[in-house]
Amino acid sequence: MHSTPERVVQKVFDVATSKNFEELRGLCAPEADQGIQKICDLADAEKEAQARFSADISKGSLAQSQINGDKATVSINNEDGKEDGKVFLVRKEGRWYLVSGE
Repeated sequence: MHSTPERVVQKVFDVATSKNFEELRGLCAPEADQGIQKICDLADAEKEAQARFSADISKGSLAQSQINGDKATVSINNEDGKEDGKVFLVRKEGRWYLVSGE
């Protein structure tokens, strides 16, 4: 799961559909910002927050990714197929982790 930046971001989309929020726990780097950390902590969140996440994220998809050494940027599309944000990741000990998003 952590082998490529795309796989990490795809896991977030998969969980939005499967609602198996436990699977998000190990996806954030220790230095992840609060916004991304909320995603990794969804297993402990209120059902309302989980439902909102699933409704918003399950319609998205991967656009393109760019890897620069131990950092990566993955662009994501909204449900209309238009680029709708970016997720930033970092590689530590050969595994990719979420750091922030915009």
